[in-house]
Amino acid sequence: MINPQTEIQQQKETLRLETFSDGVFCIAVTLLSLEVGVKLKDDISNQSLMNELLAEWPIYLAYVISFANVLLAWMGHHGLFKMLHKTDNAIMITNGLLLMLVALVPFPTKTLGKFLTTDAFKAAVIFYTAYFVLISLAFRLLWFAAARKKDLLVHDITAKQIRQTTRNENIGLICNAIILSVAFINPWAALALSFGMWVYWVVFA
Repeated sequence: MINPQTEIQQQKETLRLETFSDGVFCIAVTLLSLEVGVKLKDDISNQSLMNELLAEWPIYLAYVISFANVLLAWMGHHGLFKMLHKTDNAIMITNGLLLMLVALVPFPTKTLGKFLTTDAFKAAVIFYTAYFVLISLAFRLLWFAAARKKDLLVHDITAKQIRQTTRNENIGLICNAIILSVAFINPWAALALSFGMWVYWVVFA
């Protein structure tokens, strides 16, 4: 039987890790919003400002897609940690890898927004969608680290719940890999699929 004091300490460690992770997700979303803005010019007028606002639509689109993906990632992370009873080094390392990638999401987002209307559009979309394949892979590694030992999970978790979570993580990785493949053929279709993934996870997962 586990000592009650040890039990409390384990729960505190899990809560600390989740709180730290939430902070990283919050920072990532904040940095996304910092990329949105207009460039000031010498000939400032109502019309020039309106033109500049309209010209920034690629940045707006990249922001919306990335915000949806980061929100989706946070929801998945929150759901995963609800099933964790305690942590170990493997979980902290794989969670750290995931957070490292999440914190850098503003970089592929800025790249996508900057090159969306240029001849480098396809390369920007390939880079963007490939980045989310890496995030999906990091999620899969985190769940592998968590599910490899039953005592790391909450006591009342069932084998069906474990299989369902494993299935969802696999589907997420496969879907992002498919979206990356589509990007080589039709970048616009890849972006539409990337944005639409949240519908599946919110409604069906």
